[in-house]
Amino acid sequence: MRSLYGQYATAVVDLGKQWAGHVRDLGLQIWHGQAAAASVLVIVIGVTWWKARAGSWVPRLLGRLWERLSTLLGASLVVMSCSSVLIDMTDTVVHVNRFPFSITFETPNSAPVLHGPPLNTAVNVVVILALWLGCRALTESDAEISFGKWDIDMEKTFAPLATMSGVGLFLYVANDPYTRSLLADEENPLRIAVIMIGLLLVRVGGWTPQPQEPLLVSRCRNYLYRLQTVQSSTSGFTTGASQLLSLGSTHSTSVSTIPPNYPELVEVFRGLLTLIAAEKARSNETVVIAIDEVDRLGSDIKALAFLAEIKAILGIPHVHFLISVADDVAAAFVRRGLPHRDVTDSSLDDIVHVQPSTLEESQKVLAERSSALKAPHAMLAHTLSGGILRDLLRYGLQIKEMQEKANSYELTDISRHLILEELSETLAGFRTLLSKSQWTQETSSILNDVRTLGGHLRNPCKCTYNALRHALEQFAFSTPPAPATPRDPVSELQQPINDPQPLIDEACAYAYFSLTLLDIFSTEGFDRRTLQAAMEGPYGDPERLAEARQELGISPYSTRALITKIREAWSLPSAPTPLRNFPRPRPGECSLHPAGT
Repeated sequence: MRSLYGQYATAVVDLGKQWAGHVRDLGLQIWHGQAAAASVLVIVIGVTWWKARAGSWVPRLLGRLWERLSTLLGASLVVMSCSSVLIDMTDTVVHVNRFPFSITFETPNSAPVLHGPPLNTAVNVVVILALWLGCRALTESDAEISFGKWDIDMEKTFAPLATMSGVGLFLYVANDPYTRSLLADEENPLRIAVIMIGLLLVRVGGWTPQPQEPLLVSRCRNYLYRLQTVQSSTSGFTTGASQLLSLGSTHSTSVSTIPPNYPELVEVFRGLLTLIAAEKARSNETVVIAIDEVDRLGSDIKALAFLAEIKAILGIPHVHFLISVADDVAAAFVRRGLPHRDVTDSSLDDIVHVQPSTLEESQKVLAERSSALKAPHAMLAHTLSGGILRDLLRYGLQIKEMQEKANSYELTDISRHLILEELSETLAGFRTLLSKSQWTQETSSILNDVRTLGGHLRNPCKCTYNALRHALEQFAFSTPPAPATPRDPVSELQQPINDPQPLIDEACAYAYFSLTLLDIFSTEGFDRRTLQAAMEGPYGDPERLAEARQELGISPYSTRALITKIREAWSLPSAPTPLRNFPRPRPGECSLHPAGT
């Protein structure tokens, strides 16, 4: 900058004064009416600009012109600055005339001879430059080179070489006589300045200002900051009279989090939602706020309390709230007004109950997941899940994994394995709950049945399947013993809260359901028996099996009655089969019990 200032400061000041004089003279001529063409041109430009003040095409046009012209001008400056070195080599003198504008070249009388670099200098520079560029390329590449057992890390190997070659190129250029003369040229400051200005124009040509942040976004950010923090500022002024007069002031600022005031929070948030909804409504859009997993709050009481809290922000025009709740909360809305009204009656407009999927819908869903899940496999997954989509996909994935692992699509083997696995996990959970109940000598016999059945389920195989089936039938067909004397209502109220009998009934009902599925899916001739059951009436419909699974979540007693009617439609026995009547396992060596053991 000091070199440029010393060489061109006076010329630049003189040029500026000349252009300022030209502009002043032109302005006076326009004002006095002496430059008619310039006056008309100024008027046309002014009127056009005023007419286009509300449009966006003028700034857009100027922006595009600036982008194109600045890039072209910047590249031209860089090229001209670099080519000036070649012009100096030919001893050519360039004359630039401003008025009128012209460029002339004055060459010497003799033929110009390019004073190029010596051959050794050019070769050395090219070799070192090629070595540096090659090492850089190898350092940044992801290629791997192996020599026998050794793997060469490209970055660790060629990064030092690239650094050394770069430093070598710099030192060679700085110490070579020819390149030193080029670096010491008195015109280099001007060339460097022109190159920097050209690169800056090229870079600025593609720059566009960031769009202004929408007003609603700013208000939302300010609202969030206001919810999270509070800023307080205090100032003080102190004086004192002592041996010397004292004068001072204090100032402090603190930022801390505070809980928002509920009425003010509701008012500000409703106003913010109203602005957002009005903004979207102008473009025919609707604001939907989705609140999911309300039932995860813990209980229906907490869910209703949550609805009571957010009730204050409901009812905003063009704002809809989509809230997912559990069945017990939805049931409170369905029976609103019976016998009294609660928060759901004044909070929710409508309840859309998501029903379990039908067998046809389940087959369509599973068919999209895998082509290997045929109609019988889809019916098995639909029955075990009760039509609940989440469980349906889980059972479908388990069936698919069993098919891939065993490389078999036999329904009898897959269904037996899946049903017994689910039964084993469920009985283990019932046994854990039963351990927390109070038992007596008369009621503890059921624990032995649960333990025996669980022992068979832990290691099921062909050899022990008959014993497992017999234990499952004994447990599934067992019913609670009838009391010897009529029940006293008062004594029933005095029973302990952890009475195990409801859990036993639920476990027996689930075992009864699993036994029915084994009889239906794990027996040969499934298609034929399905057609025969459909001819027996509505309880032979495969959809009744999924309904029985859903009924297990309501009452074990109604479930047992429904399963009994289903078994009658499928011609299944209604009592345990004696152990001697079970068919023997197929011949073959068992992996768990080898021959002779």
